[in-house]
Amino acid sequence: MEQNGEQQQKEEGKRGRPLDLSLNKAILEATLDLLAQHGFDALTIEAIAQRAKVGKATIYRRWCSKVELVIDAASFMSPYETLLEQLDKNKGLREQLVDLLSTTFQNEHETHQQAMAQIGSALANHSDLEQGLHTHFNSLHRSAVEAVISPFLKEGHQLATKDLDLLSDVGPALMMYRAWIIRKPFDRSYIERIVDRLMMPLLEEWM
Repeated sequence: MEQNGEQQQKEEGKRGRPLDLSLNKAILEATLDLLAQHGFDALTIEAIAQRAKVGKATIYRRWCSKVELVIDAASFMSPYETLLEQLDKNKGLREQLVDLLSTTFQNEHETHQQAMAQIGSALANHSDLEQGLHTHFNSLHRSAVEAVISPFLKEGHQLATKDLDLLSDVGPALMMYRAWIIRKPFDRSYIERIVDRLMMPLLEEWM
């Protein structure tokens, strides 16, 4: 009888075989490729394993479910752990905000945009996916926006929670609506309009 993912993960853990971390990228990229092509509901661990050229047990040792894998794949598109390090701190606030949103939402990567749209289409029918993405993405994106804005504020000024929430929500709300609801791509010029016409005017009084 075939073991389920959790059982396989436990059995391999008992054998003490270390995880080959070099396989993670291949698995996550395969997940995004298949998401973009077929959507969340049609996505299977079997298909991901075949695309990544790994066994199913290799995937289950890392992720206990398809939902967990897709959440990590979404994070893989926007690695907040390294995102702030990539920003050019010599640029002004406007340019850093544009770079932050552009990198976060992979505006130049067609497959990632398609995968994002497919994930969005699945949220209404998969509350565990929605909650997982919200919990992971919201706190990381909010912290990133705060880190970019803070050095440009007036001395001694700190954004109120409600103001930081609004500034953090503007970009993702518009781009997710565009990608998930009306299914249109977005480019850097669209992100620049969000920053120029919505975010920067909001920030003027605090700078």
